[in-house]
Amino acid sequence: MKYKKELHPLLETLGLIYLTKDFSAAREELIHSLEEMEIDGETFYKKNLSWLESYVREFQKKYIPDPEDDFFFGNSLEFFLTVSAVLTEYPELETDIDALTEETVLEMIKRFFSEDAPQSPKMLDTMEKRFALIQSTDYPEEAKWKLLTLLNHPLEKFRSLIGIYRRNRPAFEYSLKKNQDCMGTLLAEAPAEASAVMKNLIRELAPDGITVYQTAVFPLMEWLNSKTAFQGIMTDKLYLYQKSLSDAREILPGMLKLLGDKSKFEILCSLKERGKYNLEIAEELRLTPATASHHMGLLLSNQFVAVEKKDGKVYYRLNRETIEEMIRYLEGVFLS
Repeated sequence: MKYKKELHPLLETLGLIYLTKDFSAAREELIHSLEEMEIDGETFYKKNLSWLESYVREFQKKYIPDPEDDFFFGNSLEFFLTVSAVLTEYPELETDIDALTEETVLEMIKRFFSEDAPQSPKMLDTMEKRFALIQSTDYPEEAKWKLLTLLNHPLEKFRSLIGIYRRNRPAFEYSLKKNQDCMGTLLAEAPAEASAVMKNLIRELAPDGITVYQTAVFPLMEWLNSKTAFQGIMTDKLYLYQKSLSDAREILPGMLKLLGDKSKFEILCSLKERGKYNLEIAEELRLTPATASHHMGLLLSNQFVAVEKKDGKVYYRLNRETIEEMIRYLEGVFLS
């Protein structure tokens, strides 16, 4: 594993365009995510994330809009993250796009999905196989239709996206320069190595030759592909903030509230038997795949579950250490 205390220009540029489209909505979603972790979202944002507004505002001054912006950056975070992940996973898409064929690009997309959707078709040369790939994902409908359009015109769409990136990279560099004091401090204060969560994910899912970058545009996200990974530049401060709530009287209500949600509770009960993958959990509990993914994301970020890769699939398993820790908190508060 290579760990770099630097930003990835492609992800930062595309992410800044995404935030530019509706920064208010992105801010509210960020605060909502913090509150789901039982953190005062407004307070944490004002104290630790207000610099994000300047990062986006300075970018907007040099931003060059494109007719295709709404397709890539509007209405669907899942689709935006997918195309960004494909680009960062296969850098030759950016460097050699004019020499690539449509079949080559389709093969890259197919390989990208093969880990998360092992039941996806081996080729994408027909509409039927493309529909099969789409149905093997747990994306919302809006993202599925955009993915179908991408599969039908892969070379054209990626050429458009790369053109958008190249025209707007100077805007990212301008914003970085205008915010150099803040960004320099954030990068200097970033951890000297990947977080424990990231290391565990890499160990389980992508042990060979991965490079970890910092990301400022998604400051609380930890994101893993097979070749590249991104660690939010504020994830360490988020972890320390959570650890500062060390009194069990403060920690327990959040843990119990998470378990008070019937679906999350039933998911953990189901995982007591054995590890399971997302679609299996969704079918067993009669949830939509997207809903199951949402619950799993919160359980994973709060360390109630862990992941492991087996037989080409990503499985979730019960994190017994967290359950045992919660029991110790309960004993400390009520029995000691």
